[in-house]
This record gives sequence, structure tokens and C-alpha cells, in this order.
Amino acid sequence: MKIHVNGEEKTVDPNLNICDLLIVLELNPKQAGIAVAVNREVVPKTAWQATELRENSDVEIIRAVQGG
Repeated sequence: MKIHVNGEEKTVDPNLNICDLLIVLELNPKQAGIAVAVNREVVPKTAWQATELRENSDVEIIRAVQGG
């Protein structure tokens, strides 16, 4: 299925949840400082496992980084 991640089209397996997507993208879902919005709605980290992505979902992943 096709979804958009941070503005880029990606082809992923169907029935993928947010945790699965982060793993596919080589991000650790347990890492602090990651926020995810699906179709412009922020999804709480506690709901990532239960939130399945659908065809044409628009996913924004934001990672906080330290620096100055």
C-alpha cells in the first residue's frame, strides 16, 4: 500500500501500525523524542501499536534532537 511519510511517497505492507512503520524506517519506537501525526492528527505514543495505517495515510514523524 502507498502512504506518505514526511511528504515522500512510500510503499509499505498493508496492516502496518505506527510502531511497525518506525521499525521499517529504522527508528526505535521506544526512543524518547519522537512524535507522530497521521492525517494531521497527533497520535499519542500509547496508541501507536493500535493505530493501523491505511492507503494514502499522510504520516509526519518529528524527532527532537539536542544541540545548540
